[in-house]
Formats: sequence, structure tokens, C-alpha cells
Amino acid sequence: MVAAMAQQSVAMMQQHEASMQRQAASLEQQQAVMQQMEAARVATKDAHRQHMETLRQLEENRAAALVFGPEPRPAVREWSLEDFLKHHPAKFDGKTSPDAADQWLKDLERIYDAKMCLAENRLAFSVYMLTGEVEHWWSSTRSILEESDEPVS
Repeated sequence: MVAAMAQQSVAMMQQHEASMQRQAASLEQQQAVMQQMEAARVATKDAHRQHMETLRQLEENRAAALVFGPEPRPAVREWSLEDFLKHHPAKFDGKTSPDAADQWLKDLERIYDAKMCLAENRLAFSVYMLTGEVEHWWSSTRSILEESDEPVS
């Protein structure tokens, strides 16, 4: 009986030792995570400091520009529908996936931005590229927006 109790005691001690080892490993992991979190906090703090410094410099530059006057801007030539169509934008019938529709808009915006197209013309040029059911949808949507005095853009 004493031998059985001794054996049981040894088994319990081994289980306790294994549990202690698991706890030690867990503690090491937690310490590693805490170190990573601290490194991330320091990096974030540094990035924030750099961001604030950049904002301060931008504000100084803006203030200096007001004192010395704005840089001369190149004259923007009015861009016609014919100029726009020379870039061969795709027509849009609405029978595509949301991703394809988003890409169509991005393609138009790329043309507009590259040619510095005025904001007033962008909507008209985009609507011109609508065909089929989506053209009818836009006409209805525009009417609803206009009737409710919502901005059409």
C-alpha cells in the first residue's frame, strides 16, 4: 500500500511538473506577445509623431503661400465631350458585376483626372456613356433627386 501511495505521489508530482512547464511556456508566450505589443505601440507613437510633424510643416507651407501668394496655376482649357470621347471610354449597360461597375467608374475617373476635367462636366460625360436599362434607371433616379431637392452628382 505504501508503494502504491508513493507511486501515486510520484505520478501527481509529474503531473504537477508538467502543468508548471505548460504554465511557464504560456507565460513566455504572453511575455513575447507583450513585447510585440509594446514594439507596435512605440512604432505607432513614432508614426503619429511623424504625421504631426508633417501636418505642422504643411501648415507652415500653407501659411507661407498665403504670405507670398499662390503659385501661378496653368490655365485649364474647357474639355468637350469630343475630347472625352477621344479616349474611347467604355459604354455601360449595367449588366455587370458590382466590381466591373466600380472598375468602369475608376476608368472614367482616371481619364477625368488626367485631363483635369471640370467637375460639372464629369456627370454629363458619365451619363452620356450609359446605355439601355441603366440609362432609364438614371433618368428616373435623377428625376426623384430633383423633385426632392437633393443634389444630383
